Amino acid sequence: MAFTNNYSTSFRWWDHLFGTDDKYRAYKAKLKAAKSQGKDVKKLEQEILEQTEKEGMIAEKVAEQKQIWANGSSKVKVH
Repeated sequence: MAFTNNYSTSFRWWDHLFGTDDKYRAYKAKLKAAKSQGKDVKKLEQEILEQTEKEGMIAEKVAEQKQIWANGSSKVKVH
């Protein structure tokens, strides 16, 4: 499983303090906006979940293709 958001509730406060929970805040803002506009919040949650899972699967595939553990190098080039 690829982690794409906050990893654990134990890091929740650190994420808030350091501002590393930006995806969570954006998610909550989307839900709040949808609710205030009378949109189907459950449907939106499902769409967001599907998109997040898709992004996670892509990230996992990229990581597996790089195989940084296979050659003993911990340096990853980001383009």
